[in-house]
Amino acid sequence: MVMSVTAAGIVQASAQVNIGQLGHLSYQALHGSELSNLWGYADEEGNEYALVGVNGTVGETGGLSVVDVSDPADPQEIFFLPGPASIWREIKVWNDHAYITTEAHGGGVTIVDLSPLPQSTDLPSTVWLDPAWDTSHSLFIDENGRLYIHGANEGNGGVIMYDLTGDPMEPVRVGQFDQWYVHDSFARGDTLYAAHILEGFFTIVDVSDPASPVVLGQQRTPNRFTHNVWLDASGRHLYTTDERDNSYVAAYDVSDPSDIQFLDKLRSDGGSGAIPHNTYWLPGDYLVQSYYTYGVSIYDCSRPGNLVEVGSYDTSPLNGGGFFGAWGVYPFLPSGRLLVSDIEEGLFILQPTYMRGCHLGGTITSSESGIPVGLAQVHILGTDAEEATGISGAYGLGTLQPGTYSVSVSAAGYYPATIEGVMLEAGELTVLDVQLVPLPTYAVSGVVRTVGSMAPVPGAQLWLVNGTFSFQATSGADGSFTFPAVYDGSYTTDIGAWGWHGACPEDLVMDGAAIEGWNIELERGYADDFALDLGWQVTGTAVRGAWERGRPEATNFQNVPAAPGADMPDDCRDKAYITGRSAGGNANANDVDEGFTRLTSPVFDATGLTDAHVRYHYWFFNAGGSSAPDDALVISLTDGADTVAIQTVTPNGDMSRWHFSNIRIADHITPGPTMRLLARTADGPEDHIVEAGLDDFFVVGSANAGMDEAGQNEGLRIWPVPTTDRCTVALPHGREGIVQVTDILGRRVLDGVRTAGGKAVVGDGLAGGTYVVNVLTDDGGFLSRRIQILR
Repeated sequence: MVMSVTAAGIVQASAQVNIGQLGHLSYQALHGSELSNLWGYADEEGNEYALVGVNGTVGETGGLSVVDVSDPADPQEIFFLPGPASIWREIKVWNDHAYITTEAHGGGVTIVDLSPLPQSTDLPSTVWLDPAWDTSHSLFIDENGRLYIHGANEGNGGVIMYDLTGDPMEPVRVGQFDQWYVHDSFARGDTLYAAHILEGFFTIVDVSDPASPVVLGQQRTPNRFTHNVWLDASGRHLYTTDERDNSYVAAYDVSDPSDIQFLDKLRSDGGSGAIPHNTYWLPGDYLVQSYYTYGVSIYDCSRPGNLVEVGSYDTSPLNGGGFFGAWGVYPFLPSGRLLVSDIEEGLFILQPTYMRGCHLGGTITSSESGIPVGLAQVHILGTDAEEATGISGAYGLGTLQPGTYSVSVSAAGYYPATIEGVMLEAGELTVLDVQLVPLPTYAVSGVVRTVGSMAPVPGAQLWLVNGTFSFQATSGADGSFTFPAVYDGSYTTDIGAWGWHGACPEDLVMDGAAIEGWNIELERGYADDFALDLGWQVTGTAVRGAWERGRPEATNFQNVPAAPGADMPDDCRDKAYITGRSAGGNANANDVDEGFTRLTSPVFDATGLTDAHVRYHYWFFNAGGSSAPDDALVISLTDGADTVAIQTVTPNGDMSRWHFSNIRIADHITPGPTMRLLARTADGPEDHIVEAGLDDFFVVGSANAGMDEAGQNEGLRIWPVPTTDRCTVALPHGREGIVQVTDILGRRVLDGVRTAGGKAVVGDGLAGGTYVVNVLTDDGGFLSRRIQILR
């Protein structure tokens, strides 16, 4: 840890490895402002400059700050061009002109002529506007003077291309690539590499004819929030960042755009939450990246399949996730110095020392079969260097300091191994192949039957899951199943089949022996809490935000809750169907966009029930956009011939939480044997925020049958649950009523028990299974809660 005093007299603590501080300029002191990105420039006499994006604040202007850093210990602002306040400014230089984009309305592209430097600081400038847009997110300029504008408020916010060679102060539009939003790009020759942050992938595009771009290839990035891309000199290797907590810098072989190969990924300060922002390749095969709260880092990429961190400097007193700290780094000055814009702390001038890493690589295989072991964790002990093998069993990692190390290797299903005395040398690759010994396994077998009739349940899914292993089996026509090879341990168990109620019994414990005769009973009836995938179908045209089954993630829009962060309680596990689950906290990141998404249930038979109802929980959020929100979540039923809407949910003041619906089928359509439930939502042209959820679907025989109903169990107490005998029902204080018990299909099995002193006892004579206790209170209320009887 190094303590230093900045030019503004602020004491600052910074961690450093192979990077030292030469100078600092506080923009809080200079302009009372935070910073965004920066770039660099060197004039004809070799003087070096930082071109810094100044945000501005309410009542204070932002703009471009030009700082002479030729004497890094005494940086001096020599020019300031005012502009609208904005937290986004991106800067690039072509020849002697700087180009600045901003998301401030009316900001266009600011162009500054730097050629008068160093003789004069009177720098000509203009704000150039394209009639079709006035804001944009970022830009790139290739070696031929083609300007690429990203994220403009035109179309999808893709790439708009301009020629700068005629008059650098007057760009000429030559083409557009607008298939997806583009956050940033790199271009060389006739090829564009575009980062699609919302879709989480990059594309390689032929722009030899900019008026007619052709996509050559596409590749997802590790954390699916592709922020920036940069190509090495060979044109073979591309490097990317994902702008999310704990994300990675990744390396790819792009020599064949139709067959892009992932090579490696590396993150700094792993597990802290720090976010990589922009990465740049340097001759000598190094990557330099701004890394928000971690500052700036340097990776040795001489072996692109084995990235090693060899330098870092922490510009920020903050740590963890969040968009604070180092926004940008410029590593291309002739002097080799680094310029860093720290959002809160200002401009840093740093001196890097580029070192080679110590590389370790090899293959992990099974000692018995010789097959590769995927997802084996290889760790150089005493360092933070750790990597998981791919399906080939190969790995590559490294560390900065040469020496003798111990290396640990572990993988699910194998005994761990530690190899002592592994020599690592700077700039060298040490090959270490390791064979792992498999753990013993044991079989699990049994039968899935129907409660009561004991008829077999064919096609039932059975899952055994713990933090390490996941096993799946399917019952045969006779209900039998077998897990042929299960490791010792405790497993959560989920069993389900369409047409039966699912079960999640107590954990199964494997302890050195096979398990036979595991008999499982499921209750007949249509129900789905989405713990398992029982065959619901997703269709639609939306480009993002489609329905998906998974754990809900809480999202917010303008500091208002949008999506709840959990499924309905008291069912099996924690999954539901939601739109755009991977939202990262921001409702706008992966909501339903540019089309509709429809969720369709498997077929169910609604005949033979006394008064068939469908029951489910839902939530819906609709806000933002260019007009008043007017989208909807529409729930429908179809019998295969006719489709009718049974519920239309529109924006209201009670969004962002689960709601309960209990709908009589015959009120809308005749109950039939081939019915399906559909849940559809869509985003109209006004681009509103649209998110929705569905959970706990049931088909029941009456309005009062089924699982716990929202708002209908407050104050109702039942104990013990589960029970092997009977249980006591207690009403809220001072209330009396009639207690009824129904089975899961809504058939009454106990009727007319009156409470005394607010209590009644139920359960005598009932077979094992799940039941619902319904209470009709004397004051006209209705209370309901599920119980389970174990016989």
